[in-house]
Parts: sequence; structure tokens; C-alpha cells
Amino acid sequence: MNDQMLLEAKERELEGRSSNKSLRRSGSIPAVIYGGKKDPVSISLMEKDITKASEITGFATQILKISISGNNEDVVVKELQRHPSTQKLLHADFLRVNPDSKITLTVPLKFLNEDICVGVKNQGGVISHILNDIEITCLASNLPESIEVDLAELELDDSILLSELVLSEGVEIPILSLGEDRDQTVVSVSEAKVIDIEPEIEEELEEGEEGEEGAEVTEEGEGEAKEGEETTKDKDSPEESSSKDKNKE
Repeated sequence: MNDQMLLEAKERELEGRSSNKSLRRSGSIPAVIYGGKKDPVSISLMEKDITKASEITGFATQILKISISGNNEDVVVKELQRHPSTQKLLHADFLRVNPDSKITLTVPLKFLNEDICVGVKNQGGVISHILNDIEITCLASNLPESIEVDLAELELDDSILLSELVLSEGVEIPILSLGEDRDQTVVSVSEAKVIDIEPEIEEELEEGEEGEEGAEVTEEGEGEAKEGEETTKDKDSPEESSSKDKNKE
């Protein structure tokens, strides 16, 4: 676990939407600390400080120290609210912790050795991540930054379940205590799917070419018909021949 991180905060006297907007315009964000046997405390943090801290690996899964007018609180991040478009931090919720008390928190899964996974490297499979984080229960002092999942020996059509994860001593997955039917797949290796794409464009071109040929045949047929019409006109009809003979007489 990393060295404990310290954040400076000020207690907020005013609350509400307008007050929060004013805080953000001044470069701070509203936050709250709750839990334990104390009352919730509304605080403000410098946006640049918490933004920088949140970019450090393990920030959301370690015990932080928040100093409020010289009084320190041990906390963990419960929730960070961000703007949906800009991803700027808007609000933070912190949960008080005692190093010797049990806490429940969501931690990320860290997948190892994907590049040498047997099912991928030797058998042509693909890795599917079903879960990217899980909820755990442990002493606050034993809180891991992540849960490691080693994929090196995973073969084609194999998978790793929640119950098969290697956990540190004292770390538990609470959902598993609800019964075997609550176990679920974390990651799997399956056969790569090959999608056949029909050459629609080529077929359209072929159909177009056939259509042009058909047009040429039609034009030739029309040409032959015209020639036949001209031949018929050149020959005298029986009536015209009889009339000419009478005139000669």
C-alpha cells in the first residue's frame, strides 16, 4: 500500500446548489465526510489538489487523511462525481474508517500476463473481461489497491470465477456468502469468431453488368425488327401489284 495521502480541506458553513456553484467558480469542489460514530461534515477541497490525487494509482482504494483546521480524518473514497462531458470533478463523498474496522469497498481487477496467455498465444482464442471490479470486505488496514488475476495458464474455453480469485488474508467477497449460485465468471478465453462478409458490392456490379448486356440484346433485337420493317416496305403488296398491271393495260 502506498504512503498515506494527505488532503487539506475547509469546513463548509453554507450548502445548497448556489453555494456549490460559487465554490466551483472559485476553484474548489464541495465534499462530505460521513460514517463512524460522528456526524457528517460538509467540506470543500481545492479542485487542483484532488484532481491531481485522483490520478495516482490506488487513490480510490487506499486510506486517505483529510485535514480540517488541524483535525485529521482517516477516510476512503466512496464516490467521485464528474461532469459527464468534461470529466471535471464536481463532488466527492468520503467514508470515515478505523484501521481496525471492517469496510466494504469496490476495488479494480488487475489482469496479468494477457500477452502470454496459453489460450490466446498458442490456441488462437480471445480474452473476454466480464468483470472489471468487484466488491470486497476487509479490515481498512488490509485494503488492497486491486485484485490480481493471472491469465498465463488460462486455456481455450477456460474461465476464472469469483470463487477462484486469489485474495489476500482477511479479504472476502461478500456476494459469495449468499450461495454458490451467486458465483460468476470474471474472465474467459473463447474461440475467435470469424464473420463472413458477403461481397455485396461485387454482386451489385455483376447484376449491373448483366443488365447492360440485356440492354444491348434488346437494342439489337430492336435493330433487327427495324430492318424487317424496311424489307417489308420495299416489297409491293398484292393489291399494289394488281393496280399497276391494270394501268399498263
